[in-house]
Amino acid sequence: MDITNVLFLFWILPISLAVYYLAGERVRPYVLVAINLLFYACGAFSYFWLFVISTLDTVGLGRSIAAVKGRVGKKALLFFGVTYNLCLLAFYKYAGTFLSRLGIAPDLAVSLRGIALPLGISFFTFKAISYLVDIYYQRAELATRPVQDVLYLSFFAQVISGPLTRYSEMSQSALSDSHKANWDLFSEGVYRFIIGFNKKMLLANVLTNIVNETFTADFSDFSVAYAWLGAICYSLQLFFDFSGYSDMAIGLSQMFGYRCGENFRYPYTTDSVARFWRKWHISLGAWFRDYVYIPLGGSRVSGRVYLNLLAVWLLTGVWHGASLNFIAWGLGYFILIAFERRTGLPGCLKSWVGKTVYRILVLLFINFQWVLFRSQGLKHGLRYLRRMIYCAPNPFADQRALFLLKDNLAFIVVGLILCMPVVPWIGKKLEGHKTAHAVYEAAVAVISLVLFVWAVSFVVSGMNNPFAYGNF
Repeated sequence: MDITNVLFLFWILPISLAVYYLAGERVRPYVLVAINLLFYACGAFSYFWLFVISTLDTVGLGRSIAAVKGRVGKKALLFFGVTYNLCLLAFYKYAGTFLSRLGIAPDLAVSLRGIALPLGISFFTFKAISYLVDIYYQRAELATRPVQDVLYLSFFAQVISGPLTRYSEMSQSALSDSHKANWDLFSEGVYRFIIGFNKKMLLANVLTNIVNETFTADFSDFSVAYAWLGAICYSLQLFFDFSGYSDMAIGLSQMFGYRCGENFRYPYTTDSVARFWRKWHISLGAWFRDYVYIPLGGSRVSGRVYLNLLAVWLLTGVWHGASLNFIAWGLGYFILIAFERRTGLPGCLKSWVGKTVYRILVLLFINFQWVLFRSQGLKHGLRYLRRMIYCAPNPFADQRALFLLKDNLAFIVVGLILCMPVVPWIGKKLEGHKTAHAVYEAAVAVISLVLFVWAVSFVVSGMNNPFAYGNF
C-alpha cells in the first residue's frame, strides 16, 4: 500500500491513530502490530503469510539467541537466522536474474523474474539481520514482550523504503510495557509528514514526468540539453521522492510515539563523494558500515581497507539490483571514495577555487552515477551518458527540451533551492529576533499547510506515482 493514496490518508491513518490512542497503554503494541498486518495485507496480500512467518521466525530466533547460554549455540542460531533471511531475499529478488544470465532453466527464470517482489523485502531483511546481530552482541536490552520485537520488524511506516532503524536505537519508552502518549512528539510528526508529503507530490511527482520521458526516449532524437534536463531532473526527483518518504516515515513514527533517526541531511551540499554518503540514505550507509565494513576489519588493517571498501560497495550495488548497471554504479563509488582516501581530497586543497572546482566535479560525478542507476541496463546508461556529452548531428538544444524546461522551470528552480538548507538557515538567522522568528515560523506553517491541501488535491485527482525506492 502507498502511504500517499486516498485510502491510507483519509481512512486507514486517522482510524488507526484513533484506535491506537483510545487503547490502553499495555495494549497499544498489539494494536500497532494489527495495523502493520492490515497495511501489509492491503499492499501485498499474496505475500502476507510469508511476511508473518518470516517475522515470527526471526523473532523466535532472536529470543532463542538471548536465551541460549553457550556461545557455540548462539553463533549457530545467528548464522542460521542471517542465512534464512538472506535466502528469502536472494530467491525473490535475484534468483530469476541469475538463472537468466547463466542460461539455466529459462522457463523458470522467466517465471521468477515475473514475480512481484514482496513489499519492502530488502529493508525487512536488513532490519532482521541487525535485530539478530544486536541481540547476539548484546547491543540492546531485549524487550520484555515478544510483541515489541514483532512491532520493530513489521512497523508499517518503514516497511517500504526505510529508514533502517536499529533495534538498539529504539528508546526505552518504546520498548517498555507502557507506551504513553507524547503530544509534542505527535505534533512534530504531523508537521514532518506534511513536509514529506509536499516534497513527494509537488516536486518529485512533477519531475517524474520529465524523467520518464527522457529515459525512455529514442536516442536518435536526443540533444545534449534534453539529456542533461532528464539527468538533472532525476537527481532532483529521486532526492525529493526518497527524502520525502523518509520524512513521512519519520513523521508517522513520531505520531505513534516512536523516535526515528534522520535519513537525509542536504546531500547535494557535499564537498566530497565520501561525505555525500554520510548525508544520503544515512541509515543504509550506517548499516553497511556496522554490519559489513567493521566486521571485515574496517580501516584497522591498512592493507585491507580498500578490499573492505570494495566489498561494501559491491554489496551496496547488488542490494539495489542484480543488473550490471547497479554493479557499475557501486564500483564507481568505490573507485572515487578510494581515490579520495588515497589522495586526501578535498582536504589537501587549500584555495577556495580548488575546493569549488572539486565540489562541482563531485556533483557532476553524482549526477552521472544517477543516470546509470536509473537506466534500464548498463548499455542503456552508457549510451545516455554519451548523449550528455556528444549528440552530433543533433542540435545542442531541441524544441522539446526547451518546451519541457519552460513548462517546468518553476518546479526545477524551487527544487534546486530546496536542495540547500535555505529554510533552516533563515530560521537560524532570525533566532535572536523573537517577533521576526515567530512570524517566520507561522509563515512556514501556513505555507506548508496550504501546499499540503494543494498536494492532497493531486492525490484525489489521481495524479500520483509510486515511490521510486519502493522497487528496492
